[in-house]
Formats: sequence, structure tokens, C-alpha cells
Amino acid sequence: MKRRNGTRARKSAAFYDLDGTLASLNLLHSTAFILANLGEWSARAGYLLSLAASLPRLYLAEKQDRRLLNVAMLAIFKGVSRDRLLALGEEYCERVLMRHLYPPAVELLDANRAAGMHPVLVTGSPDFVAEPLARRLRVTTVAANRLVFRRDRATGRLHEPIMAGSEKAAWCAQYAQANGLNLRDCWGYADSIHDLDFLAALGHPVAVNPDRKLAQTAMSRRWPIVRFDGPAAAGSATSRGTKLDELDEVARLRERRPSGRAAALK
Repeated sequence: MKRRNGTRARKSAAFYDLDGTLASLNLLHSTAFILANLGEWSARAGYLLSLAASLPRLYLAEKQDRRLLNVAMLAIFKGVSRDRLLALGEEYCERVLMRHLYPPAVELLDANRAAGMHPVLVTGSPDFVAEPLARRLRVTTVAANRLVFRRDRATGRLHEPIMAGSEKAAWCAQYAQANGLNLRDCWGYADSIHDLDFLAALGHPVAVNPDRKLAQTAMSRRWPIVRFDGPAAAGSATSRGTKLDELDEVARLRERRPSGRAAALK
């Protein structure tokens, strides 16, 4: 691919977190939806009670380590068949998740793709939720958490690597090496301080809807901050209008492509 001035653009990718970044929902929403729609009521009741009993532990896991949260949350699916999880993942994506995408986030993904950046979804959500979304967004590369199955039933355990924290960063580095990419030329988008390692591994990190700690870190490191406010499902004027000014600023930063500053600020 060539730039307008005739020079050859360097190959790059844009890595996106999902929960809180592309969509206003999180892992708890998808877990609750799937558990509430599992077959017969007796089974649903047992799984929902398991989720309710796990909430204090999940709260502590969220505060301490996103990896622990992913492990604890997805362990609740122990015993559910692979086919059922795949079907409910599709249903959740179609009925719920697509309506809660931030329209400017989708526009940003499309703009990055048009600029020559290969889109990559890197998320702690399970693959049976992330992959249906990726197909709808025309994203062909997905790194998501994957349950271990035995005799077509979830064991409650996860395959390594678990997509959280430093393991997301390590996966991006391995992907870049395998595909001839320089991470300094790549962009990353995430919303949580738990994604700090992920963002810092990339040459062009962007804090999207950041929590307080990530916002402070982004400001101190001079990373761009983008906020998508308002109901994502409605595509409100707020989310599609004023916030596009911030997307324009990110686009300007992308065009400038600073060579070393972003890395030096890490």
C-alpha cells in the first residue's frame, strides 16, 4: 500500500479491547444473559444461583486482577454443552451486543482499516461471544478466552493464554512477530487500568472511556483519551456528533505517526 506522497506505508495493525471500549457492556452482562437462557428452568435456576453466590468473589477478583475475574466468571459455565454456548453466543451478539456498540467506535475501526491497519480484537470475553461480533464487524483476527471442553461439555477451565493484563500484551507481541509487524507502528484501544500492559506494549495507545486510574495514567503519559458517552444502542447525537471531534484528533495523530515519542513516554 502506498501513501499519497508515493512512499510505501509500513504494515500495521490496530488492537481493540471489547468491553467498555467498543461496547458499553461487559463480561457480567453476557454471562447473565447466557445463564438466563439455558434450556429448562431447573438448569437455569441452578446456574443463576451459582452466579449470585459468586458475586462477592467476582467483585474481589475485579478489584485485584482481571485474570482472576475471567477465570472465576467463565468457570460458571461448567457442564454447559459447546453447541448451546455457541448458539447463545450468537443470540447474545444479535439481540444485545450489536445494539450496545458505540457507533463512533465502529466508525473508528472502519477508518483505521481504510488507513491500512489490520483490525484485531483482543478481549477477555469468551470466544463464543467475541467471534460472532467479529464476523459482523468484518474482523478476521480474534484473541479471546477459550473454555476447555471434555466430551462436548465445558470443564470450567480456560485454555492458556488467558486474555488479561500482561498476557494480552504478550499475545500482541507474538502476533506482531508472526506477521512481520513492528508494535511501534500499531495502535491499541482499551478502557481499563487492567489493560495498561496491553496499551503500553503498543506504539500508539489510546484510552477509550478510561476508568479513573487509566485516565490519570494516560494524561501523565500524554496518550490520547477518547470518550463515547450516551446510550450506545441509540446512536445519539452526543455519541455520533461531539465525540467525533475527538476521533478527528486521533485520526490526526495517526496521520502524524510519531516515530519514537510514544515509546519514550512509556
